[in-house]
Amino acid sequence: MTTILVIEDEKSIRDEVLDWLRFENYQVLEAENGRVGLTLAQQNKPDLILCDIAMPEMDGHEVLLEVRSNPELSHLPFIFLTASADRDSMRQGMNLGADDYLTKPFTHAEVLTAIQTRLQKQAIHELQQQKQIEMLDRAFQEERKKRLLKTRLMAMFSHDFRNPLSLILLASDILYEGERILSPERKLHQHARIRGSVHLLLQMLDDMLLVAEMESGYLEFVPKMIHLSAFADETVKEFLLIDQGVHKITFFNQLDGLVQADRKLFRQILANLLTNAMKYSPAGTEITIYLGEDNGRIHLEVRDQGMGIPESSLPHLFEAYHRANNVKHIKGNGLGLTIVKECVDHHHGEIEVQSVLNEGTRFIVWLPLVRTEPTETV
Repeated sequence: MTTILVIEDEKSIRDEVLDWLRFENYQVLEAENGRVGLTLAQQNKPDLILCDIAMPEMDGHEVLLEVRSNPELSHLPFIFLTASADRDSMRQGMNLGADDYLTKPFTHAEVLTAIQTRLQKQAIHELQQQKQIEMLDRAFQEERKKRLLKTRLMAMFSHDFRNPLSLILLASDILYEGERILSPERKLHQHARIRGSVHLLLQMLDDMLLVAEMESGYLEFVPKMIHLSAFADETVKEFLLIDQGVHKITFFNQLDGLVQADRKLFRQILANLLTNAMKYSPAGTEITIYLGEDNGRIHLEVRDQGMGIPESSLPHLFEAYHRANNVKHIKGNGLGLTIVKECVDHHHGEIEVQSVLNEGTRFIVWLPLVRTEPTETV
């Protein structure tokens, strides 16, 4: 129930106002002077104050000054009741923070209208403040989330960097220690391990930079006319070095001529699909890549014979950090397919997934096929 404090030294006026307010179902508090009224306000924290100006012990201006100086009361609507409507008195009250004036003699309707108007304005003000607080809280939580994300990303990538770096050091030591005794074939093998690890590190760095661009909202789509077939072939050869013969990787490359695509984003699509296929497929199984043209669209497909994806995970497959239950034991950051989806979307393409548990997974990417120079950069 709304509580209104009436501070008025004239008992007849005070009683009449109190009767009006009780009739309208307001809860009321009364004070015969400013000092008593201020004490009641501090103790009860009403929703609105009606206060006379000319009173003994403490006048209305002093009461208003104390109310506006108190953080717990400063927001309260404050209406003066006065027999004097001179300009200087009104200006003084407004300067101190009064919300309205009612000049004696006033009517029942005037009092109720003034109270309802001020309470409505106060409710709107409080609602706006609440919205601002919620907006600031969301902004704070979003910033906190971004900071935690950056920390998590750095921790994950730093951990993932260790394996290829350790492999580079080990292969370098083998080459150094066995310079005179290693056969040419074994030396080539160690060099290939080093090159594969370097390519893996570069891919991790590319992933990290791309995720940072995605999070900041500055991931650009820059389509250019490129020989996509040759570019894809180079990327697959890099992953042959990374894989080191663990899987049987076959590339069917049937796309001819120059087409429009973003080199960086297309590489991320192919690289992350290959990374997933290699990571979640047993050694010795086959990974097949197909690049061609189908019904006026670029058709990219990566198929493996791995562990497959549970049906329950398919709707969440492209969500950041989502990892299916059957791959929790395998190291990963859960960002690869999120990156793929983002890059496909920037190309205005589509991606399909077909998977059977313990049999394998097939990712099919469709991109617009454009064989003319782009007129503008998106």
